[in-house]
Amino acid sequence: MGFFNDWRSHYAVGFAYGLTLRLLSDERAERKIVELDIWGWQREVAQHDPDLSPHQIEEAAAWGKGARAARNLNPPLPVPPYPA
Repeated sequence: MGFFNDWRSHYAVGFAYGLTLRLLSDERAERKIVELDIWGWQREVAQHDPDLSPHQIEEAAAWGKGARAARNLNPPLPVPPYPA
C-alpha cells in the first residue's frame, strides 16, 4: 500500500494542520483537534460503509493523531458515532 493510500498521508496532513494551531491557546487548539477527529471520521464514513474496517478506522484517527503530535496536545479522542 502506498503513502497516499494509507494512514501516513492522513497523519502528515493532520500534522501540517496541527502546526497551524500553534498560535492558538491550548483550549482552542484542543477544540479544533476534536473537530478534526470528528471530520476525519465522517469523511471515512462518507467514502465507505458506516461499518468501517480496522484500516479505515486507522485512517480516520490519523488526522487527529498528526495534529496532536504537531501541537503536543492530547485532548481526549471523542467516541463515535459522531453527529452528522
